[in-house]
Amino acid sequence: MSEPEDTPPAVVEEEMRDATLREALLVAGSVTAASALAVATAFSPERAGGPWMLGSMGLVYAALGAWTVLRLRQRGELYDQLRPAAGDLSIGAIVAGVLYGVAMAVHILVTSPPSPRVAWIMRLYLALGDPAAEGRHLVGGVVFVVAALEELVWRGLVMRVLTEPLGPIRAWLVQAFLFALAHVPTMFLLGDPAVGPNPLLVLAGFSYSLVWGRVAMRWDRLPPALFAHALFTWGAFEFPIWRP
Repeated sequence: MSEPEDTPPAVVEEEMRDATLREALLVAGSVTAASALAVATAFSPERAGGPWMLGSMGLVYAALGAWTVLRLRQRGELYDQLRPAAGDLSIGAIVAGVLYGVAMAVHILVTSPPSPRVAWIMRLYLALGDPAAEGRHLVGGVVFVVAALEELVWRGLVMRVLTEPLGPIRAWLVQAFLFALAHVPTMFLLGDPAVGPNPLLVLAGFSYSLVWGRVAMRWDRLPPALFAHALFTWGAFEFPIWRP
């Protein structure tokens, strides 16, 4: 139904902003809920250390990634956002290396023996499986792909859809909060009776999402952030900070 001819332009503009905000919140909320379900399934005790531990996350993010690509294509932004450029891999590797160093520093200061909080990082890596197991590098490849899909969805869909109604800064902060919220199930699934709920993935999700989001904003393209996220996650998997 078209707007009445005498409707003030300011009212029409406000209604359009409200509609855009509702759509953005629906998209962001749907991605957060789907991601939380995938995380809860992946880190459930019965899948800990198993070869299909990441299967649920891979399936969910494959579907969300397809949605992201379709939306970018419909908006005429697909090429601009995914086009490669010289230096993308180097930027991603540098950012991933810095983040790995931060994770190592946090481990040394917070979760290294003899602190009982070592149970937090121990349970995280036990859920991922034995680093010496057969087929480990294949699983590492899956980790790389899932992390790249995560980046595509969260910075290519969630952050972008929030930017129009909220502005870039608030969208950047909200997407980081929602990414952390999607990892809240791990606080309890990877918790320990002696030291309580495990905050590692939630805190890392928020702080690292700020970094990956800033990279995506700085270059206004996704490949540098895709490489940064995927290389960091792969590195933390292939070169564990903690080993049994």
